[in-house]
Amino acid sequence: MTIAVATLNALKKFSTCEIADAMMKLGQRPWGGYIPDIDMWSPKYCEGETRIIGPAFTVKMVEKDDTTSPKPSQHFADAAEEGSVMVISAPAGVKGAVWGGLMSARAKAKKVQGVVIDGRVRDLSEHRSMEYPVFAKSHSTLPQNAFVRPSEIQVPITMSTSPVVVNPGDIMVADIDGVICVPASLVDEVIRSCEKYVAIDDQCMKAIQEGHGVKETFAKYRGT
Repeated sequence: MTIAVATLNALKKFSTCEIADAMMKLGQRPWGGYIPDIDMWSPKYCEGETRIIGPAFTVKMVEKDDTTSPKPSQHFADAAEEGSVMVISAPAGVKGAVWGGLMSARAKAKKVQGVVIDGRVRDLSEHRSMEYPVFAKSHSTLPQNAFVRPSEIQVPITMSTSPVVVNPGDIMVADIDGVICVPASLVDEVIRSCEKYVAIDDQCMKAIQEGHGVKETFAKYRGT
């Protein structure tokens, strides 16, 4: 399912918090598409206005000595699609990085929006010098090939920190607050919900800043 650029631009106006609220209201519980424990490491650590949004290009990593899982026909960084967000799942507990500076250089050259890693990243200075968006669980000095290897690309992947399944083409949104996966089939509904409830919260913010209490403000604008 291809999402129009105009639709992505409409979704990009909203923060991951606002999108998560919309997802919860649409019944995507208990996680609302949120993939926890993944933070922005580049261009800066959890700082700035960086926001990436695009269809997921998925990569599944397996343990290095796994001889039963398939191997990709090309390097995953070469296979990545322009405008996508690369999403990598790694086996839980791996201490080596699954993404480094050379990978960011290739992804940036291919106009990939950024990378979301259910695992570790290394070469932080290189990513930051390129101002390339990298979101990951943690960082490491150790290389990928000492611990894991790529197995499949463009397959559904489940992140180790949540039950959220990321399918190829699902829309990934990542910013200072975290990472959200929006199923492609829900994007239009999420946008409509965001537009409605962000407008309500804007009214709440104005009223509270003017000195009104939270309880009376929520009762007036949210109906709660």
